[in-house]
Amino acid sequence: MNLSNFLKNAVYAIVFGFMGLIIGIWTSDVLYMVIFKNIDRVTTIYISVGLIVFIIISASFLGFAKGKSLLE
Repeated sequence: MNLSNFLKNAVYAIVFGFMGLIIGIWTSDVLYMVIFKNIDRVTTIYISVGLIVFIIISASFLGFAKGKSLLE
């Protein structure tokens, strides 16, 4: 893999990571409304942040690995 392909894949990872941030926040909000209402606030925050970070990392990895084929 040369430098130009690596930079292209890094840009795909950034774009997909940002989309993952949006989807992660939305998912955490929906889960809070449905499941997490009766759980302690601190526990809910930790679960939500963990879920958001997991979605960002997985979306970035997907963007780095398959971003070009998914966007074309």
